[in-house]
Amino acid sequence: MTKLNPLTLVILNLIFPVIIFLGKGLLYEGICLGLAVFVLLIYRRYKQVLKFLIAYIIFSVLAYLIAISNMALLANLFGTLVYIFLRMIPVAMISYILVSAVKSNELLSAFEQIRLPKKLMLSVTVTLRFFPTYKTEIKMIRESLKMRNIILTPKEPLKYLEYWIVPVLMRMNLIAEEMTATAMTKGVESPNKRTSFYNVKMRTFDYIFLVIILLIFIFLLGGVNSVRI
Repeated sequence: MTKLNPLTLVILNLIFPVIIFLGKGLLYEGICLGLAVFVLLIYRRYKQVLKFLIAYIIFSVLAYLIAISNMALLANLFGTLVYIFLRMIPVAMISYILVSAVKSNELLSAFEQIRLPKKLMLSVTVTLRFFPTYKTEIKMIRESLKMRNIILTPKEPLKYLEYWIVPVLMRMNLIAEEMTATAMTKGVESPNKRTSFYNVKMRTFDYIFLVIILLIFIFLLGGVNSVRI
């Protein structure tokens, strides 16, 4: 199946969080979830789809239990929080694809197609590529602790600070510097137009996909959402 253009994913990540909170109702939420699942299926992320659906079911059950409970304190403290997490799952699914499936070179080339300012382009690219790298670093820190037979418990906060928080903060700083240097060596600050190995031009499939999504949300917000299904 044809993959989406990086710009299409960026546009989805910009409009999806706004649109998803404009409507209410089971049908509206179900269609938002379905669109997010469809995007993941385009990239054949079947395991991730299953994980997100399990998380969605868990938060749905929690929201239902809180709603039917007679404890006003419980509803006030956790009801809104659970509901926000539930509505953010489709947004997280779209963001996951942008972060995990799009390479930095593709993203830079796509941003140059719309003549995005270079400082903003560099900031967004480094930010998006930071999270997968940071996840790898976390795994390395865990493995290092296991090799040294270091067990962290809440009963020893100073030990937790020394062996976990400090290495994580140091790696975050180094990762940001390394990724910025990598982007600069790729010529992001060059005044000349960069060439790219990737075909990052918007295709007919991308335009049709965006138009269909906008039409679906316009229909839902204009008609179905007024019924409050």
